[in-house]
Amino acid sequence: MRREAMLGRDQRVAGYTFMLRRTADEHPDPNLPDVQRLYDETLLGNLQRMDIARLLGQRLAFVPISPATLDHPLIEEWPATGTVWLLNVDTLTTVDASLPARLAELKTRGFSFAVQADAAIRPERHALLQHMDYVVLDVSSEDIPAITAQIAAVSKLAAGKRLVATGVQTLEAFHMCHKLQFALFMGPFITRRENLGNPVMGPSRAKVLDLMNRVRTGAEQPELAAQFRHDPALSVRLLRYVNSPGMGLMNKIGGIEQALMVMGQDKLYRWLTLILFTGGQTQELDQAVLENALVRGRVAEQLAGRALFAKARDEIFVAGLFSLLDVVMHMPMEQVLKQISLPAEITEAIVSQRGPYAPYLALAIACEQDDQSSIEALAKQIGRDVADINGVHMDALLWAQQLSGDV
Repeated sequence: MRREAMLGRDQRVAGYTFMLRRTADEHPDPNLPDVQRLYDETLLGNLQRMDIARLLGQRLAFVPISPATLDHPLIEEWPATGTVWLLNVDTLTTVDASLPARLAELKTRGFSFAVQADAAIRPERHALLQHMDYVVLDVSSEDIPAITAQIAAVSKLAAGKRLVATGVQTLEAFHMCHKLQFALFMGPFITRRENLGNPVMGPSRAKVLDLMNRVRTGAEQPELAAQFRHDPALSVRLLRYVNSPGMGLMNKIGGIEQALMVMGQDKLYRWLTLILFTGGQTQELDQAVLENALVRGRVAEQLAGRALFAKARDEIFVAGLFSLLDVVMHMPMEQVLKQISLPAEITEAIVSQRGPYAPYLALAIACEQDDQSSIEALAKQIGRDVADINGVHMDALLWAQQLSGDV
């Protein structure tokens, strides 16, 4: 399984597209009906085993299938809320009367539908557009005249459809699509390392880094409390977090000293790490990067399992988080890490991809990048079954979704 995040117009994660990884030795023509049906059954079966219902309702899940699969028994059991069936109509030469009827029936149950724009605007498929909720456009070319022409063609045939931009490469491309009134955005722009220069760090992040270094060097609670009192905004965030449902406290905490006592050094350090992601000038996009980093850290930590001690698993999680810190701070990673006191194993894993933590971090990144050969090699290296990774990934998505909302 692989997933790709999609952002809404507010630059927050709105959902994911889920796909199967295809390998080089698979059938040369995946669009053959029998091959496509097998692909769809495998995808749906994997998502069902991952208990995707836990994600739906809070987020959208775009699931690519062929129109023929809409009659599969699994569809009858599928949770409708949040599910968007992305129909593969490339091989559909005519639209049988039964298909629009089936689409209408499923829409009454709460399902949504999407289709690729270039496939849907062909004359033989016009009838499908009326039933679509989303129309997907590949904008990787950044050819504005061609993109606007496609939008115009879709609007002429079926107005009011929500547009999804895929292949968004850069922040500049995101802003272009935002102006063109796209509703959802997918692509590497979310974690792309752009304009890494030598910016001046804002005071809020400087304060967080100072606190992190104090925690790492064993500062006492009164010293930490005094630092929090100098930053009322940070104090409010700490109290809000410690009183969030995720902490599970029976009684409300009202003071900084008490909050620090409840948190403890390890939890406080983790929380400060999260705050680093949300203290910049692009806070909405930073939140999306944070969620991606949380998934990366959680996957790496869970893959370590019982193979490593708790302290090492904690540090692997931090390595996963910090591996995207250069993206939100807009500076080279080496420069970021110079300002933070970290164990050598974390720095080594992030910068040179070496050391005991490196394979876990590399495997989490390979999952994001759909690098099948690396996934198989790294899973073997750490003694994990590739089949386990799907479940770990879904658990991490749900965990990150909840935690990022509490930060």
